[in-house]
Amino acid sequence: MANEIPLFFPPDSSEESSGSSILFFQNLIEEAELQDTGTSNRRRYIKHQRELGHETLMADYFVEDPKYNEDIFRHRFRISKSLFLKIVSDVEANDSWFQEGYDARGRKGFTPLQKVTSAIKQFTTGSTPDENDEYLHMAERTSRECLECFCDTVCKIYAPEFLHRPTSHDMTLLYEAHEENITFQLF
Repeated sequence: MANEIPLFFPPDSSEESSGSSILFFQNLIEEAELQDTGTSNRRRYIKHQRELGHETLMADYFVEDPKYNEDIFRHRFRISKSLFLKIVSDVEANDSWFQEGYDARGRKGFTPLQKVTSAIKQFTTGSTPDENDEYLHMAERTSRECLECFCDTVCKIYAPEFLHRPTSHDMTLLYEAHEENITFQLF
């Protein structure tokens, strides 16, 4: 523990008490300043270029002639582009957090496409929230919030229809689909 600040206490006489206490704390502060290595626990602001992230995402997948076609989109997101856009639309309509707005500094916030892309990429590829920094220009914390809000909103929207206990009819359809799949694999 070579980097510890040495502790010394001022003498405890009542006459010298006030002056030595001040001296004690001044010495403590000076010692701490000398040992400061320049690292700080304060949060550091990184200017993320949100607009660039949105432009890149649009150019890659959502413009008239995108960089990547439907097959690549399906491979990377594990769903079709039309289903993805339906989810974006539903989520944006049902949760104000996904609507585009402005941050505390008055800068334009992330688009619904960026937020949903962040959440779905974390689901489909198992990527960590900090992996969205380079592509979407989104901080780890924001990416984590996207995932949490996305899960809550999707459950709220789709739970009544898709997250119910399967009925006997649902089970019959599942068994039939399974049988077709096994028969297909055998031949």
